[in-house]
Amino acid sequence: MTSTTAQTRSRRRAALAASGRLAAALAAGALAAGCGAAGDDATSGKRLTLATQIAPDAASAAPFTNALGWTITLSKAHLAIGSLHYFEGAPFTARRPSPGGGPSLLERLARWAVPEAHAHPGHYQAGEARGQMTQPTSVDLLQGTTALADADAVSGVARSARFTFGAPPSGPLAAALDGHVVAVEGRAEKGDLARVFRARALVADVADDATGEPSVEGCVFEEVFLDGPGAVTLVVKPAVWLDQVDFEAVAASEDGAPVDLEPESQAQRGFTRGLKKGTAYALSFAPGSPEEKE
Repeated sequence: MTSTTAQTRSRRRAALAASGRLAAALAAGALAAGCGAAGDDATSGKRLTLATQIAPDAASAAPFTNALGWTITLSKAHLAIGSLHYFEGAPFTARRPSPGGGPSLLERLARWAVPEAHAHPGHYQAGEARGQMTQPTSVDLLQGTTALADADAVSGVARSARFTFGAPPSGPLAAALDGHVVAVEGRAEKGDLARVFRARALVADVADDATGEPSVEGCVFEEVFLDGPGAVTLVVKPAVWLDQVDFEAVAASEDGAPVDLEPESQAQRGFTRGLKKGTAYALSFAPGSPEEKE
């Protein structure tokens, strides 16, 4: 067994232990509530129930240009969601600000070397579990904000999250996904070239290289102290999924129907790499209920 694999398994055991402590905290909170015990609202450990919702980022909902110069307009973005877990540990993408406020030379070199950070287990410590939404479903991101199941949580600081793809897909779009965890369709244009495409991924395509699980570790959860009712919003960024996809080798459509990216092609590999990027998934919390925002 390599040291990297051993470290990954150790961190996975730590994350599972943290989830176990979350379950214990939730159970303790329920017992305390049943006994009428008074808790300190300013400390960690108070049981919470949080609304959860998912939305695309604005950049992906409109035409966007990827890193290879293709302007992409999406017509479909179906996603199978498994679960969301959030933790107190800092996300992989966290950087210590330099004294002058801007990035230091070392930070700029690091960002050049890793322009789109993967949530690599060698750099991420989840810490204590803060909450979880465990009911799988499927959504069309282009339909705007969609409510998910409520999350069980405990009060405390949240800074990072784990996103898990739904495998097998369930919910209202399970049949349309046809066994895939993601299905994206659209049109890509670059100069005189135009491609009508369909990009899909199976669970094996999104499995974490170290753990084998269809999850993305160390996503950013905008730092917050969870301490009362509110809504967790997961923003998904299909523009990140497609940022490194070169559509030139994709066959031109003869009848206007979308053409699938070929397995093992550069375009498909670029797409599946994008699905695994932690920067494609960002979470935040707003106090109050979603209805109060309307």
